[in-house]
Amino acid sequence: MITKSTVRDVSGILGMLAVAVVALGMRAPSLCAQAPPAAPPNPAPTLADMKGKTADQFYKKIEALKGIPADQVHPAMEYITTALGVGCGYCHVIGHFDSDDKREKHVARSMMQMTMALNQTVFDGKREVTCFTCHRGVAKAESTLLLPGDKTPKEKTAMEIFPALALTNYTNLDSAMAPSKAPATVMSGPAPAPKPAAEAAAPLPSASDIFSGYERALGGKANVDKITALSFKGTADMLVPPPPAPPGVTPPPPTMGTVPAEHYVKGEKGVISVTFPGRPPVSTGFDGMIAWHNTPIREDTGDERMMLIELGEKFPGLEFQKEHTDVKVDAIEKVGDRDTYRVVGTRKEGFPVLDRLNFDTQTGLLVRSYTTMQSVIGSFPEDTYYEDYRDVSGVKVPFTMRVVSAEGNRTYKWTQVDANSPADDAKFAKPVPPAPKPPAD
Repeated sequence: MITKSTVRDVSGILGMLAVAVVALGMRAPSLCAQAPPAAPPNPAPTLADMKGKTADQFYKKIEALKGIPADQVHPAMEYITTALGVGCGYCHVIGHFDSDDKREKHVARSMMQMTMALNQTVFDGKREVTCFTCHRGVAKAESTLLLPGDKTPKEKTAMEIFPALALTNYTNLDSAMAPSKAPATVMSGPAPAPKPAAEAAAPLPSASDIFSGYERALGGKANVDKITALSFKGTADMLVPPPPAPPGVTPPPPTMGTVPAEHYVKGEKGVISVTFPGRPPVSTGFDGMIAWHNTPIREDTGDERMMLIELGEKFPGLEFQKEHTDVKVDAIEKVGDRDTYRVVGTRKEGFPVLDRLNFDTQTGLLVRSYTTMQSVIGSFPEDTYYEDYRDVSGVKVPFTMRVVSAEGNRTYKWTQVDANSPADDAKFAKPVPPAPKPPAD
């Protein structure tokens, strides 16, 4: 979310990478677009390279997404992998992403054009129809209702026996069909009885009061300001790939498990990593300018980058007012068995969408954050729950963070949290690709 958090913002990406390690990088977002050719070794595209360029100016073979900013291609591909429950290899030829050999790639282009045409004409230019509208996390959307336990019938369906109406023009949809242009419902019969007046609700506190109370609950401004760095060590309960299999052997699918996890924050910089059995650490971070991954090494763009910038925030949500407009307390909401004040705000950067925070009405501490990873063709949500606050050098820190995400649920449990411990700046820097091996004699 665009409230700068500690680990919530990258947990979905790490869960995705658990699959990527097993599946030839099929879920790795950097493999989802066709980078321009370069002399070997072929460096991953950077945000600086993309600046001021459209997708079709920067990438090869861009069709459906022509004209969008180049840095929005990867978030769009990441959205598709989640909406369809597939990896990049479903549509792309791994290692040759500019290839048009796969039928699925052509179909995907058609589907994107279809949804954009519907949104532009039938839904007044609003994004009402997305990949998820039909696919719901599966590669092939069902065309008929299935009862629990049933499978798609193999025999001819009514749609095949009775062909669809012969529309004469599929490309020039009539915007007069937009729901906003439908006539008002004609009411018949006696007018409904007026509803009784609702009792006046108790006044809600201001957003400034909520954030001032949160800072006091954390330990007070003086103690918060003393914290220049934090280090977290513990475990992550998440989707875990098996150890590497011998050549030619298909590994089993990832399963939920517990792996070592570490997270470091220093100034505006942050990095988090997990270590799967038999593999080097999988890390992602922000060095103050560049947001990056190490599996494979690449920079993040669009909403993905904005979420990784938040790795450098020591206290989740404390900077919410600086990064959002129209911040207000809009309700008292239950989170579990706790009453909370719900704070909402519109992002200043990127897509102008709402983010939400929930603060305990009794303790003043942050209980939950809600955000969405936005792309030009769709988005997916993510919730994070902050629990088990403990004192660390005079400030309160959540030792448990539960992430509920479309990319898989994770729980981080920190066993050791240290304040102001030294951390080398190199830890936060984007990794340097290994030098290419010299050709064999």
